[in-house]
Amino acid sequence: MKKLKSLLPSKSNHKPTTTTQASPPSTHDLPPNKPKSACFLLIGGGSRGAALANAINTATNGVLVSIADPDPGRRLDIGRRYVWGKDNSKKEGQEFAGWREFIEWESARRRRESVSKDGGGDDNGAALSQNQVETEMTEPKSDIVTIDAVIIATPDRTHLEIVAALAPLGLHIMCEKPLATSLTDCLEISRSLGANLRGGEESGHPSLFGIGHVMRYTPINQLVHRLIYEEDAIGDIVAVEHTENVGWWHFAHSYVRGNWRNQATSGPTLLTKSCHDIDFLMWLLCSPTNPDGKQRKPHTPSTVASFGALTHFKRARKPLAAGTATNCLSCPAEDTCHFSAKKIYLDTGLRMGLGGWPVNVVVPEIEDLFDEGGMKRGEEVLLQRLGEDHTADTPKDVREGRQWYGRCVYESDNNVCDDQTVHIAWEDDTVTLEGGESVTRPAKSATFHMTAFADGVCTKRTRILGTKGEIERRGGVLAVCDFRTGQFYEKKPGPSFGGHGGGDYGLMRAFVDGVDAVRNRGMGVHEAQEKFIGCTVEDIVRSHAMVFAAEEARTSNRIVDWGEWWKRNVLEFDTVGTFLEENSGIHIPVK
Repeated sequence: MKKLKSLLPSKSNHKPTTTTQASPPSTHDLPPNKPKSACFLLIGGGSRGAALANAINTATNGVLVSIADPDPGRRLDIGRRYVWGKDNSKKEGQEFAGWREFIEWESARRRRESVSKDGGGDDNGAALSQNQVETEMTEPKSDIVTIDAVIIATPDRTHLEIVAALAPLGLHIMCEKPLATSLTDCLEISRSLGANLRGGEESGHPSLFGIGHVMRYTPINQLVHRLIYEEDAIGDIVAVEHTENVGWWHFAHSYVRGNWRNQATSGPTLLTKSCHDIDFLMWLLCSPTNPDGKQRKPHTPSTVASFGALTHFKRARKPLAAGTATNCLSCPAEDTCHFSAKKIYLDTGLRMGLGGWPVNVVVPEIEDLFDEGGMKRGEEVLLQRLGEDHTADTPKDVREGRQWYGRCVYESDNNVCDDQTVHIAWEDDTVTLEGGESVTRPAKSATFHMTAFADGVCTKRTRILGTKGEIERRGGVLAVCDFRTGQFYEKKPGPSFGGHGGGDYGLMRAFVDGVDAVRNRGMGVHEAQEKFIGCTVEDIVRSHAMVFAAEEARTSNRIVDWGEWWKRNVLEFDTVGTFLEENSGIHIPVK
């Protein structure tokens, strides 16, 4: 039986000692005159972490040198594919059982380095005893990795604690979206990074910070941005219409049965699924339009409104024929229900040889099972997992702490919107340029629609209406109409490789290139943040804040005044002490 294709390719950063064709030298064996490639730690080896590991390995000159994850199986899988290779010849610092273990190890490594350079004294300048010196210097330094940057791909609710603990290390950080699951946590993260949310000043963070808003980095959206702001293809934007089609079975998998089904444990769908769509709109419409390319005060919105609800995936919509069944495998209506877990994961997934996601989310060890017993063994374990269910007696922490992929979609504990619309409006805004000239940025609007009820999985529809023309996204092509000439023409972006329409590769290329510019080319952090990452911490917080403002508008059934909301919820945000000081309990020597 042919083995199912894995979500992860077999390529790794481990270089064979002999080869028949030219290949780039490994990070640890570069020619003396060539700068060493930037080295990265991945925190979180799940499906998203694996995709980013693949992007680093495939699309950049960076090197993934370490993995931190509490699951030994995930560490081994990522390690063999991307870090130390199939021969399992690990170096110290290439594997950690979690981010806390990495911080403790990195702190000790820096103490050893300090002792080696200074001959004694800790990071506070206090003298070390002879025993301490000997202890700190016992480990060999030649076989220890050095990490320049960290990729965080852990569950959303853990981001605050991890970023706040990492920030004092001075490492460059890229965090998967969303930044956090609450506005308070987003603001605490920005505080830990030393960001100034009032504008006009640079962030106090000494290193780069990126966010996994992949839509900024796809070839097609980069082309949209160029057409509007560099080629003046459609004049001033008047309105943007943008739709995110989640996909009917994808929504059932991730937002009814899966990790992101309940707002209390994961956040609203607008955050967990569509924060990158909101960021895309904010990127297009808040971006300065100055021809000199210099960053100016962004054109911020005036109002936001939102409408949406959980419309379908609830008990009231359950087919009568299903009776009291709570699991697809015991449901009398299973054969007529298109949301049947058996149809999605077994019939359409496993038996059609699609493999990978989402089957390997239900059964992570599916490929090993195929190696052991072929299709029959894979089916047995898959059906066993789908048959697992919770009852009224199941403890709440158990029920909420895992996913139930065989659960009836009308009997789950999901409560997030399956259809939602957001409308954002901008008013005329007059700004004064450096020479004293006043320029008015005209009013405009954006309408976003997120829906579960579409055939395409994570497909987009975008239409941008301007004063001189319009742009419509048609699959992977942009159709442009020029009002001035009456001509229609198509614009095609460059090739899109990797996940999210090339966004994964684009994101990691931007981050790795930024780290390399700071590390090897002497570029300042502020310049590299602007040139490569393309957004500041303030921009990242603003797009997340728009999600929370839209949710407030939806749940309160009112139009939210953005300026007043930002002032009240962001600028006036204040707490006593920082999260790091109160909660980490870890003293970290500065690099």
